Amino acid sequence: MNKIYLDPIAKAEALAEGVRKQADLLAKKGIVVDADRLSAACRALVEAGEAQDAVEAKLKEAREKAHASLEELKELFNASKAPIKQNFPPEVWLSFGIQDKK
Repeated sequence: MNKIYLDPIAKAEALAEGVRKQADLLAKKGIVVDADRLSAACRALVEAGEAQDAVEAKLKEAREKAHASLEELKELFNASKAPIKQNFPPEVWLSFGIQDKK
């Protein structure tokens, strides 16, 4: 999970637990804190963070695959144009789709 979420989650969970333990003291002062809502918000953030992690992992995998495909294409392109450049004069390279000048 993203580290930016961990501290707020820990603080909110600790507050919710403390509010539950000290409910009588808060009630005497007329203070109302919704510990269940705090806990629910923590769970929601944990779930959202896990979903984000899953999407980021999938994106990383897709990015690595795209980079590997790009490298393969570059190698294939260079291997394909080399014999044309070696066997034909620069004036005809463009007719093969090679835009190199030299």
